Amino acid sequence: MDIDSFDLKRLQAFQLVARHGNLRLAAARLNQTIPAVSSRLKRLEHELGVTLFERLPNRLVLTEVGRHFLGEVEAVLQRAERALASLTEASASPGGRLAISTGFDHAWYFAPRIGNFLRHYPNADLDLRIFRAAEALRGLMAGELDVSVGIFPSVPKTLEKEVIVDTTLSAVFLPKDPLLKVPITPAQLLRRKLIVFPSHSDTRKTFDRAVGKRLLQQKSVIEIASCQTASTFVEMGLGVGIVHSLCVGHAHPPNLRWVDLGSKFGTIPFCAVYRKGSKHSPLLRALLKELAA
Repeated sequence: MDIDSFDLKRLQAFQLVARHGNLRLAAARLNQTIPAVSSRLKRLEHELGVTLFERLPNRLVLTEVGRHFLGEVEAVLQRAERALASLTEASASPGGRLAISTGFDHAWYFAPRIGNFLRHYPNADLDLRIFRAAEALRGLMAGELDVSVGIFPSVPKTLEKEVIVDTTLSAVFLPKDPLLKVPITPAQLLRRKLIVFPSHSDTRKTFDRAVGKRLLQQKSVIEIASCQTASTFVEMGLGVGIVHSLCVGHAHPPNLRWVDLGSKFGTIPFCAVYRKGSKHSPLLRALLKELAA
């Protein structure tokens, strides 16, 4: 069979008849007459040089060759449908500009999701920035940002927030640390030098509430700005790191060990924040859906 004379409609007719077992249903689906569908099938068999159907009274049954050919045909038709859907999606993809910010410590986590959004919406123009929470809120209020992703315990009344992902806290240790062999309690952690987020951060406040005291009362505290810095200090033997479980496996070298402290030590919600009323934008809704995927 010459590929240049290949007719996709013959394959569609063959698939429908093979699935339904008769010409009438296939003709209705293709909006053609029964003789026209029958003619397509005979032409297909003639060009292939094989018999695809055993013709019984009021029913067509696939031959062994026909059953094998059906699998190949369905793969071709599915691929063609995906190609057309992809083209339609790209041409119908909403365009426009979105300005988004994330925090330094978790930008890596959301980067693949933002990348997926850009692949699905090639007409979108995305401006990505790294901001602290306070800077992000100011940018949202001033209209310089459309959405910000991070830890936001509270937001102004003109803004909305929705949780994208919750994370617990984890403790990071050197491989031979004795605490790895026992259930970890707040009292055990407080006897160690801790590497933690600054006292003004929501992560630190969550941990402080879990252990029942402010760590600033202790002398043996190292404050850090990111989970990656915490892992570096742990690797140097300077203490036990308290980090987001979200970052475990990304920010930490393979020679370190970590223990998920679970919900009893509190959870940290990462949220998307945007101006009230802005969610009517199809592009923003699409981005929020991808971030929460």
